[in-house]
Amino acid sequence: MTGGSTQEDLRSFEAIYNHFYVPVYRFFTKRLVSKELCEDLTNDVFYSCLKNYDRYDPAKATVATWVYSIANNRIKNYYRDKKDYILTDDTDVFMGLPNGIDTDMDGAVFLSQMKTHLTAALGSLTDKERSIVMLRYYSDLTSDEIACKTGTTSGNVRVILTRTLRKLENYFKENGIRWE
Repeated sequence: MTGGSTQEDLRSFEAIYNHFYVPVYRFFTKRLVSKELCEDLTNDVFYSCLKNYDRYDPAKATVATWVYSIANNRIKNYYRDKKDYILTDDTDVFMGLPNGIDTDMDGAVFLSQMKTHLTAALGSLTDKERSIVMLRYYSDLTSDEIACKTGTTSGNVRVILTRTLRKLENYFKENGIRWE
């Protein structure tokens, strides 16, 4: 826990609220662009905490785990409700991302959500665009090597790649997703 608080210090709901409000708000600002949405989701988390305060069991989880689990569920519900992502079984797209490197719950949740967002963003591309992005960033091929594999010119590969990266950037912006 941050600020040197102990589990005993966080027995009252007011103490939990005061201790975790800003960190939970930051949790959302790392994932969303809209300040208002971050505030709404943060308030939803603490409403849920208050509503379920009598069910919290310190023997099962720390206060931090409990609060961040609620926050994680809230953002998952938000994205599920938006229906703006595509589920895929193709885990090869994550080849370049390290697995299990972050034991911090916040970081692990963030990485998981970014994988989901990246899958959805890649799903919005044409087969040719997706292929060029995968060859460049996951196979680490040069424009010339990609051109040979795709039967196009290296100049065309660079143009497609530039346009596709812009398209991906716009996808993230339009969906209020921050990639940091």
